[in-house]
Amino acid sequence: MTGRYYRMRWELILALMLISVSVTQAATITVGTDGGDYSSIQKAVDAADPGDTINVVSGKYYEKVVVDKRLTLQGVDIGEGLPTLSAVGIGSTITLAADETRLERFIIKNASAGEAGVYVKSNKNTIKGNYVISNKWYGMHFEGSSNNTVLGNTVRSNRYGIWLDAESNDNEILRNELLDNENYNATDAGVNRWNENVYGDFDERDSIYKIPGGSNIDEDPRAPEPTPIVPPAEPITITIKITIPVPVIEMTLIACGL
Repeated sequence: MTGRYYRMRWELILALMLISVSVTQAATITVGTDGGDYSSIQKAVDAADPGDTINVVSGKYYEKVVVDKRLTLQGVDIGEGLPTLSAVGIGSTITLAADETRLERFIIKNASAGEAGVYVKSNKNTIKGNYVISNKWYGMHFEGSSNNTVLGNTVRSNRYGIWLDAESNDNEILRNELLDNENYNATDAGVNRWNENVYGDFDERDSIYKIPGGSNIDEDPRAPEPTPIVPPAEPITITIKITIPVPVIEMTLIACGL
């Protein structure tokens, strides 16, 4: 009995040591166009181990990225704006193919027709604080993808905003801005939770927003903040008088502030 107790104790200690080693081995990798560990996001993803964090600093990155392991990808503004990831019209801009990935603070654009700025085919991901704009088809496309959190993103000027297929369920889409998407700001054929999102086509006379494609509703939707109207500046009259013995030249200029 005593030998079995000590064997179990050492097995527990060994397991805790392995967990500790796993935690301490998580690394932070920096990507930058003018420095850092890598100049390419995809190369950083390929070199990373599951659990690592990839910090991408301000700059423009012309590439498609496939994340096939559990990572944190986060944009870092070093005074030049958030990093921009552009697929230059070929395929999806970024694909989340591994569970429990975090994608935060990027400008994501220029996916090609039929593709997505953010294509998600995995589960339990967090997509937060991104600007997903000017993609030819989907802003975000979820395919057979569940238990994701989509929080505080701006999805704008795509053909479709956020699209979830019938096999994508139990996702939370919270406090995003869905504006100026050509066909639909949101489409959802699954069973998901939408709440406190801003919809460019929301009629404030309604109390809820019905998500096209299924039976989902946002019970607490928002309308966009009105664009402030700046009145034109009052014209300023300036009179210039030039006196040369004869004649006297006088002209009046009217200038309007911009």
